[in-house]
Amino acid sequence: MKYRFFPLIILAAVSLLAVPSCKKSSTEPETKVQVTGDLYPLATGNKIMFNGFLRDAVTDINITSTASFYLARMTLISPFPPLPSSVAPLAGTTFFIQDSSFVPLPTTPGWYSSGFYVKRSSATSGDIHFLTNAGRFYRQTGIARTDSLKWILLLKENAFIGESWVAFDSTYTSASPAVGTARLKVDAVFEIKESITVNGQTIEAYKLVATRSVYLGGSSTPATQGATASIWVVPGKGIVKFIYNSDGETPGFERNFVDRNF
Repeated sequence: MKYRFFPLIILAAVSLLAVPSCKKSSTEPETKVQVTGDLYPLATGNKIMFNGFLRDAVTDINITSTASFYLARMTLISPFPPLPSSVAPLAGTTFFIQDSSFVPLPTTPGWYSSGFYVKRSSATSGDIHFLTNAGRFYRQTGIARTDSLKWILLLKENAFIGESWVAFDSTYTSASPAVGTARLKVDAVFEIKESITVNGQTIEAYKLVATRSVYLGGSSTPATQGATASIWVVPGKGIVKFIYNSDGETPGFERNFVDRNF
C-alpha cells in the first residue's frame, strides 16, 4: 500500500501595534487530536456510491479518460460467503463488502462485482481488519506458501492523528538463497483532518494512509516501500475518498463520494 501528503497553508496576519502576548511554554504538552466515532458504519444494506478514475498499472497515475465511465459502489451484504479455510482465525464480527465497478466492455458493458471481508472487534465498535491477498509479495520474493490471505488492521479505534500503528508484520523464508528471509510490513496512520472537495461537496474528513515495506535478508532498510492506499473517512458516514494505488501488475483507482443510502 502507498501514500501521499497534503500540506496545510496557514495565513497569519500580525499587527505591528499588537499588544505583546504570553508565549506558550515549550515544555507544555501538545494537545493530541483523537479520531473517534464509527468510521465505517457496518450494517446490512449500507451502500456508498462513487465516481472517479482508474489508475495506470505501472505509473500509478489517474487515467483521465476513464472519468467518463468509471463508477463504483461498496455494499454491505448478508448472508456472506463463508471465510476460506486457509484464513487465520481472528476474533470479532465478520462482515462482507460487495465491491462493484462499472466496466464498459465492448459487448457486455455493465456492473462487475468482487468482494472482501472485514472484521470488527464487536458488531458495533472496535478496530476494523480487512482481508487482503499477499500473493504478489510471495511471488516477488520466492516464498512458497498457499496462505496468501492476511488480516490487515486498517482502522484503529480511537487512534490519534499522527500516531502510526502496525497493520501487519510477518517474516518468511524464501526458496531463493539470494533472498534469504523476506519481511512484509504494513504501517497505517491517520495523517490529518482536512477539508476536501469531492463532486462539489466540501467535507471535513480524516485522511488515513497505509505504507507497505519489504525487507530482505534481515536488513533493517526496506528494499521497496510505497503507498498502497489513502482513505478519507467521516465518522458515521464512512469513506468519502479512496485512492487504491497500482502495484505494477494491476491498475488501481481513485474513488470520490457521490451518494450513500444511510
